[in-house]
Amino acid sequence: MNINEKVAQRIKELRKTKKLTAEKLAWYSNLSKSCVTYAEKAQRDIKITTIENICKGFDITIAEFFSTFSD
Repeated sequence: MNINEKVAQRIKELRKTKKLTAEKLAWYSNLSKSCVTYAEKAQRDIKITTIENICKGFDITIAEFFSTFSD
């Protein structure tokens, strides 16, 4: 699994845990819904600024976001 796929999986996991739609997450993250959808589907390389905004939408730190990642 590449890094984009890991990030996408983590976004999906957090979104389901927090019971947010892609639209609500986009709103809380100050991103477009399509940006969140692309990130969730790993269709494009994900910018760190996008991950940072998504973390703000989830009200977590970047460290918390990446805390479940392993080699």
